[in-house]
Amino acid sequence: MRISLAVAILVVGAVLVANGASSATPSNATAAHLSSLSGKAFDVAFCQALIPVQEEAIEMAMTATLNADHSELLKWNQVLVERNNAQVRQMLAWLDAMGSHPTVRNAGVATPSVKKLRALKGAALEKAYIPMMTSQMDQSAALARLAAQKSDKPELRTFAQGIVKMDGQESPMLRGWLKHWYNS
Repeated sequence: MRISLAVAILVVGAVLVANGASSATPSNATAAHLSSLSGKAFDVAFCQALIPVQEEAIEMAMTATLNADHSELLKWNQVLVERNNAQVRQMLAWLDAMGSHPTVRNAGVATPSVKKLRALKGAALEKAYIPMMTSQMDQSAALARLAAQKSDKPELRTFAQGIVKMDGQESPMLRGWLKHWYNS
C-alpha cells in the first residue's frame, strides 16, 4: 500500500515538473487522488502532499523578505514562516507516528518560483511574490478542505480547518495589499 501511494504521488509530481510546475504545486490530479483515499492512507497522502507546498511557501517568503519594500509584508512573512514551519513539524510527527515519511521535501530547495523571486527586488518582487503566495495559499487551503472533511484523526481535521481559516483570511489580505500598493 505504501509503495503504491508513494508511486502515485511521485507520478503526480513528475507530471507537474514535466508541465513546468513546481513539484510542490498540488493539482487536480492530487486532489482527485486524495479524494479517492480514506483512513490512514488519506492522512498519510495529505501530509505528504502538503509538506512540500508549505516548505516551498517558506522558501518563497524567506526569499521575498530579503528584497521586499513594505514593512507589513516583511512582518507577515515572518509570521508565515514560523506558522508553516510549525505545521511542517506537526505533519512530520504525524507521518512518523503512522510509520511513514514525506516523499518530497522543499526545505532549502530553489524551486522555479524561488529562483524567479531571487532575481527580483522591490516593487517587481512584490508584484510577482504576492500572486505566487496567494496561489500557494489557495492550493494548501484546497488540500486542507479535503482533510477537514476526510481525515479520521480529529486533530488532523482541526489542523486542516485552521489552515483553511488562516489562508482564507490572509490570501484576500495579500491581494488587497497588491491592489493598494500597485493598483493591480
